[in-house]
Amino acid sequence: MSQKMFAPARRQRAILNFVRLVVAINLALWLMLGAVAAQQSAYALRRQVVHGNKAEPEAQEKIDEAFKAFEELLAITRDADAMNGHLRVRLESWRNAQEAWETSSAGLPSPIKSLKRCAVPLAVARGMIERADNLFRQALDCLDPMKGAELLAQHERLLKQAQGRLQRVEHCYRAVRTAYLKGRKVSARSPVRISGEP
Repeated sequence: MSQKMFAPARRQRAILNFVRLVVAINLALWLMLGAVAAQQSAYALRRQVVHGNKAEPEAQEKIDEAFKAFEELLAITRDADAMNGHLRVRLESWRNAQEAWETSSAGLPSPIKSLKRCAVPLAVARGMIERADNLFRQALDCLDPMKGAELLAQHERLLKQAQGRLQRVEHCYRAVRTAYLKGRKVSARSPVRISGEP
């Protein structure tokens, strides 16, 4: 009798564990495919530059502008991911950085379109930081101390999850930027500068 009662619970646990495993595998595959796509795009960029296909000056300006806007968006998001920094989502600079990226990435030339792939987890991280800030505000307004503590714990978890996503964004961004700069040094007379780098 007792085994019959516990059988559905065991089955549910087994199904739940299987679903978690499938989700974890799918997430790992998605991240690996993103990294491979960024590397392939970087390789294509290097090949294009090495074979003498120089970008037009106007296209070059768009590329430089897109890198600068992405770098600024990443820096502002990273600052807001700090435990006491999530309040920055209420500043005008939070929205301005996003708008600057959207404007500069609208017509990205094909050599750095993979930068848009880096922007996907960045957008997810920004959403998490905004939700963390909302939870923090709810906790401050909450009259029930237990509920307030629960909201603060959720807020901290969201910020930590956003931090993991931001690390992936930084890795993706560095891969694209490094390939781009190597290609520029091969083909251009003077190397491009991004945030003070040679």
